[in-house]
Amino acid sequence: MFNGGWRSLLNVLLPYSTPCIICSTPISAHPINDNSLPWLSQLKLEKDLCRQCIHEISWLDKVLCRRCGRSIRCPDCQHKLQSALWVNRSAVRYNEQMKQWLHRYKFQGDERLSILFGKMLLPAVEQVSLQLINRYGLEESWRKSRKLPTAWLQHSTTYGWDAVTAVPLSVQRLQERGFNQAERLASVISTHCFIPYYNLLSRTHHSLVRHSHQGRQARVMDSKEQYSGNIKQWHQWLNENGTAISKRETLNILIVDDVYTTGSTLNACAEALLRVSPLPLVVASVTWARS
Repeated sequence: MFNGGWRSLLNVLLPYSTPCIICSTPISAHPINDNSLPWLSQLKLEKDLCRQCIHEISWLDKVLCRRCGRSIRCPDCQHKLQSALWVNRSAVRYNEQMKQWLHRYKFQGDERLSILFGKMLLPAVEQVSLQLINRYGLEESWRKSRKLPTAWLQHSTTYGWDAVTAVPLSVQRLQERGFNQAERLASVISTHCFIPYYNLLSRTHHSLVRHSHQGRQARVMDSKEQYSGNIKQWHQWLNENGTAISKRETLNILIVDDVYTTGSTLNACAEALLRVSPLPLVVASVTWARS
């Protein structure tokens, strides 16, 4: 009784503080208010991160390249006349700090970060959803609704996102890593945005050299023909959504990955989806980081 009483008293005097998922510093219970990033408070990152770590996030909030979502005029996209991938939007700039965070998640296996990174991706999902609204000329109707783009698209039977999928790993890489980091992020987006998740892509062969260790031209060549449509999952998706899909002229699919570097991986995935789709596709992507 005595020891239990002391523990109760200590809990009152020294309430438990959740440690920051990145640096283990006790987290302040106060919400984050940042007028320069009005959507930041909606993400509730203060549940996972201390203020210092929140301020270290290099948000990619200014987009100059409309295709890849880069914060500069992208010379790569200016030279691309056609691409299977329509547009990409990313959450953060891939600076040294963000590289360390991703390395901890992807290569050190800190799977707790999947929820955090998934939440950080939500503003990028809103950006690409707005691009989809613009593509179909629905801006006026969307503005009148006063809803976020993704929430507004949920109620559209004609123009919304039909599925979200992830860049797949090879069997060897999945066994080595233990989980697919992109799939975990896509699952968070699926849950938050009410977009059904399907494994619509397969990896056809294993690359011996990691993309992070390859140059630009090598990445492009290595990505070609590495991906194919997952026919079993496509059949499942079409069977479960056949009535709705039969009324559509075009399907809209969102691919999720961790980093956009040259765009070769995402473009190869988009080409694989186009090869197996029974209907025309609009394929967009969101990535956690843009290098």
